Amino acid sequence: MVPHARPHLQVHSRRKSHSAIAGVAYRLGLRLYDARTGIWHDYRKRQVGEEIIRALTLAPPGAPAWASDPHELWSRAETAEKRKDAAVARDYRIPIPLGLSDTAAGDMAEAMAHYIVDRLSVPVSIGVHRDNAVDAIGEAKPPEKIGAHAHLYFPTRSLEQMEGEDGTSEWAFGPKLVLLASKREGSAFVDQLNAHWAMLANQFTQEAGLVSDYDHRSYKRIGIDTTPQPKLGAAVVAMERKGFFTRMGDALRGDIILPSRLYEATQAVVLAEQQARAQADVVREANSAQVPNAELATTTLPPAAKPAPSPDNKAAPEALAVEPEPRAPEQPWPALPDDAPGSLLMRFRAVAPIPETLEAHRVLIKVARLVQVIGRLLGFLSELADRLRIHEEDWGRRMAAKLDNDFQLDRARARRTKARQRLDQWEAAHPLKMWAAKAAGSEDGKPVEWRVLHQEAAALDRRVQEIKGSRQRHQEYLEAFDQEAVALKQQKEGKENQMADAFGQVHSESQILAATLMSVVNEEEKVLVGNTMPTSGGPSIPHVEKISPPDVSLSLRPRVVRHP
Repeated sequence: MVPHARPHLQVHSRRKSHSAIAGVAYRLGLRLYDARTGIWHDYRKRQVGEEIIRALTLAPPGAPAWASDPHELWSRAETAEKRKDAAVARDYRIPIPLGLSDTAAGDMAEAMAHYIVDRLSVPVSIGVHRDNAVDAIGEAKPPEKIGAHAHLYFPTRSLEQMEGEDGTSEWAFGPKLVLLASKREGSAFVDQLNAHWAMLANQFTQEAGLVSDYDHRSYKRIGIDTTPQPKLGAAVVAMERKGFFTRMGDALRGDIILPSRLYEATQAVVLAEQQARAQADVVREANSAQVPNAELATTTLPPAAKPAPSPDNKAAPEALAVEPEPRAPEQPWPALPDDAPGSLLMRFRAVAPIPETLEAHRVLIKVARLVQVIGRLLGFLSELADRLRIHEEDWGRRMAAKLDNDFQLDRARARRTKARQRLDQWEAAHPLKMWAAKAAGSEDGKPVEWRVLHQEAAALDRRVQEIKGSRQRHQEYLEAFDQEAVALKQQKEGKENQMADAFGQVHSESQILAATLMSVVNEEEKVLVGNTMPTSGGPSIPHVEKISPPDVSLSLRPRVVRHP
């Protein structure tokens, strides 16, 4: 699978001097006025059709017209926040797959925005931007590598229809979003957002005839062993793209990009040499197959001639030849334990030093058996790590469902409270009708208005009880998940202790063989080994000297020398 960029969710807050008006003006290419700060934010130079592919605002169903007007919408969003360090907006940035047309890129961003609107009941301002023509260190990208990305900008509060004391209702911003209240609880919902993005990316690329291999999971969760590049930061990237060299940019060029290009050039030379040798082997085999049998017969070597007799003994009888006395057969050394090809034991046996004495061979056998145990423990820990990862994902989905249930419960309780208030207000406003209804003692004899309000309150009360029952079931599931997690972690701790004991025994038997064992442990196994190695005096991973690559000239930007 080719590595792809993944979505990123960022919070814009006043603590970091962020303004929602400035944020939406930049993403949609508008000129907007921020009444809170008294500043105009003008980004009209980012014209739609050039740097900005598509710009629009989506609102929940039934919302008023102002919910689709960026200036009115985000002015109200700023007014709804009272704290000086309040979080005012969230920016969900999604990458658009390379190769999609501008129309498909805009449609994919809108489909993702509709998903957020439906799940969170928030308006979303969409800005689909074309990627920069140069990379983070200022080097020009090839045209086929210039793609697009979308900003899905939405408030931190849901948009709801509020009912006033006079019975009228109007749309306004309600409480903070529960699904994104904390990092742990919000991570489960963000994972759902990323999974939906991956589904849309695969759907649109498949329709366009492109490779559909997008995955929302991190490289670590997928199992891709890669080293992330260091982050330069917005300020450093801006300077590099303007042609200024920075210390962090030089480090990225010298430590990562330059060695990778040298490696590619070296591999190209090695590959060319291997291809030349393969062609030579094919020609040699073809020539040997064309040699006739007669020529092969004439080139057959004659049998070895007997040695000529010496002058002193012209006819040395064969009986005088002294044959060596037969030696007693030696006892074979015990065989080493065997395992499947590619296992830790077989890798260890392939590089282990050959013993010169029987005692050294017995030590090797003992260490080999310990290595076999360690290999099986590593396999168990690998399977246990997958189970823990799946368990954590299941827990996150269950927690997201519970949080959504809590959100629905809060809304149902608020509606029930308002329904009961309307019922109490009607009863207080019509005391004579209520006295007559109580005197009648029949449900049918009560006023129609009262019965309607009473049925509404009763229905909302039943809805609250149903959601509370669902909440209890979610809580029971989460408690079962916690108990299972404790059991899995105890198993993991027990196997790690057994591995630590096995490593300690290997080291006590032979430090050389312990170092040999560590030399064949791969990167994934090193992660599983973790802290099970001895803390002092244990085997260390052998140091491998780096081979200097051949001299390959690369074209980098010349440094600009500035004289004082």
